[in-house]
Amino acid sequence: MKAQSDGKISQLNTPYARQVSNEKVRNRQVHQRRCKRIVAVFFVVFLIFGIQIFQSKRTLADINGNIRQAQSQLTKQKQKNQQLQRQIKMLHNPDYIQQVIRSKYNYSKKGETIYNLN
Repeated sequence: MKAQSDGKISQLNTPYARQVSNEKVRNRQVHQRRCKRIVAVFFVVFLIFGIQIFQSKRTLADINGNIRQAQSQLTKQKQKNQQLQRQIKMLHNPDYIQQVIRSKYNYSKKGETIYNLN
């Protein structure tokens, strides 16, 4: 039986001491492997969630762009609708209708002569 001296503490070099030392080393290795696996699993989960968040943000940006485009189209259509409503209102006025008919279709009353100066 040989003893290793490390300062004041010495360790016996017996088969049992070697077995205990080997078990400690093996337990440490197992613990390190488990830690590495746990870290790898967390990294993969974090990566998956990160990709999902990125895709969600990109989809949200696309949808917001579509909403802005639809709102601009809606604004244009509302303006066109207002213009058409004004035109409808003007078409209820007999004087305006007579003016449109005279200018557009060269309509004249009896005895009138129309001269085109275009």
